[in-house]
Amino acid sequence: MSDNPNLETKLQLGITAAKRGDKEGAQVLLKQVLAEDKKSDRAWLWLAVVAPDKATKKRYLQTALQHNPQNAHARKALRKMSSKRSKREQRTLLAGTVMLLAILVISTLMCLLVLAAQ
Repeated sequence: MSDNPNLETKLQLGITAAKRGDKEGAQVLLKQVLAEDKKSDRAWLWLAVVAPDKATKKRYLQTALQHNPQNAHARKALRKMSSKRSKREQRTLLAGTVMLLAILVISTLMCLLVLAAQ
C-alpha cells in the first residue's frame, strides 16, 4: 500500500463494509483502492471476500498471492476452496461407483432369472 492516508482510509472503509455484509459498498471502495494501487494484496483479499462467485473469488485470491506470496490468509482461503472441491469430487465419484455396482447387480440378477426360466 502506498503512503497515501486516503487510500488506507478507503481500504479500511471497504473492509468495514465487507465485515458488515455490504458487499456492493465494499466492492466499490476496494476497487477504488486497486485503481490507485493494483498491488494491494489486502484489497485483493477483501475483494475476494465479497466476490460474486467462486471463480472470481479464486482469481482475486491468486492475484493477492501474486503481489504478496506471504499472504497466509489468501493461501489458506485458496487451500480451503480446493479442499471443498476435492470433497465434492469424491462424493460424485462415490455416487457413480454405487450406481455402477447397482447396475451390475441388477444385470446379474436379470441374467440369473432368464437362465432359471429356461
